[in-house]
Amino acid sequence: MITEKEVSKSLLVLNIIWAAILFSLAIYLFIGHMIAADFQTSMDVQTYTVIKFVFFILAFVILISTRFVKKFFLSSAKVQIDQTSSMNQNPILQKYTVAMIITWALSETIGIFGFVLFLIGKSSMDFYILIVISAVAMFINRPNKEEVINLSRNNLTGTNTSGGAV
Repeated sequence: MITEKEVSKSLLVLNIIWAAILFSLAIYLFIGHMIAADFQTSMDVQTYTVIKFVFFILAFVILISTRFVKKFFLSSAKVQIDQTSSMNQNPILQKYTVAMIITWALSETIGIFGFVLFLIGKSSMDFYILIVISAVAMFINRPNKEEVINLSRNNLTGTNTSGGAV
C-alpha cells in the first residue's frame, strides 16, 4: 500500500514538473513575439495552408490519443511490488509518473505546433488557438491524488483502471 507521505512527495514532484511544462507554453508565447518582428519567412500561402491543416489534424489526433495513452500506461498489468528493490519510489507511483509525463509531453507538442505555425506563417490566431488547446489539455491532465489512490487500490484488488480483471 502507498503511504500518504509517498503520495504527497510524488505529487509535489509531479506538480513541479507539470508547472514547468505548462510554463514552457508561456515561454513559447514570449519567444514567438520577441523574434516575430525579425523573423522572415518566404513560405507561400498554399504551402502554409497545407502545413496548418496537417498540424491541426495532428493536434486533434494527439488530443484524442493522450487519453488512451494515459489509460494504457495506467491500466497495464498489475504492478509487482518487490520489497528488495533498491528503487526509491513505489512502483505504482513510478507507473503514474511515467504516464503523466508522457501525457504532458504529448499535450505540449500541440503548443509547439502553434509556435512553428507562428514562425512560418505569422498567424497569431493559429498560435493562440494551439497554445490554449495545449494548456487546456495539460490542465485537464494535471496531477491528481485521487487518481493515484484509485490506481493503488485497483492494483491491490487485482483490477485495472478500466474495471476489468488483470
